[in-house]
Amino acid sequence: MSADAIGDLLQQTLATIFAISAPVLFTGLAVGFLISIFQAATQINEVTLVFIPKMFATGLVIWLTGSFVYDELASFFGEIALALPEIARGGP
Repeated sequence: MSADAIGDLLQQTLATIFAISAPVLFTGLAVGFLISIFQAATQINEVTLVFIPKMFATGLVIWLTGSFVYDELASFFGEIALALPEIARGGP
């Protein structure tokens, strides 16, 4: 397998990882930011005030994007499975 093919495979792997993790990470970031602004405005420093809403929002996003994540992973692993003979052969 050539260096270009390995680079393309690595790029596709990183793009897939970003695509499936971005909704959950950005939701946690947004909820944490909004709660932090609320805490700064009201001067309430309660740890669970950040944890509980972030946990529920993350769970909701995972539930809503579950089929998208499954489709992305199924497509990615299908392409990897098709490329396995070439990888094992060490071909071009």
